Amino acid sequence: MSRRFLVISALIAAITMVAGLLVFDTPLVLAIHGSGIENLPLFANTLHVLDSAFGLHASYWLAPSVCLTLGLVAAYLSTASRLSRALAIAIVSAGLVQAATIALMMLGKSTFGRLRPAQLLESGDWSVTWFVGGGSFPSGHSAFYFGLFLPLAASAPRMWQRAALLVFPLFAVSARIDLGKHFLSDVAASALVAACMALLVIPLMRRWQGRAS
Repeated sequence: MSRRFLVISALIAAITMVAGLLVFDTPLVLAIHGSGIENLPLFANTLHVLDSAFGLHASYWLAPSVCLTLGLVAAYLSTASRLSRALAIAIVSAGLVQAATIALMMLGKSTFGRLRPAQLLESGDWSVTWFVGGGSFPSGHSAFYFGLFLPLAASAPRMWQRAALLVFPLFAVSARIDLGKHFLSDVAASALVAACMALLVIPLMRRWQGRAS
């Protein structure tokens, strides 16, 4: 995985999270709510298809389990090909990063208890948003999709491949914001966690690759 790519991703996510918390979270929610583009069927329907395709509707843990299993089996069978071994390591890395990101996301939700934008818009009371049993911060969808696709993008050799892989998490988080499920800082926080977890996984994967070679 490209350390430089992950560091840049972490910095962008951190800046976006802080900017959201300090400035943009509430104005963005109110702007979307008053613009007529809230709850667009394109976002809702496409995200439903993606969630079903990647197993999110079944369990948060299905995709990382599949990645780890397939990656380890592929690594065992790919002794003769450097390219196939690199792909296997990328898949194992994605499984590890996604699992760690999901676990931290769940811990964060129970710790911070932030109400979702839709809940605040419905109640009209914005005076208390944190530590009240909500599940907005950090975003589960962002943790799931960035946890899976960010390490894969960091493992891709070409920029267009990275851009293509990041389409999935960027669409997912855009949809969750449009649907009133998350603030900007919610999705950025999970992206930041995914980038940090991927950076931690790099030395483990390099050590494994070195022992296997």
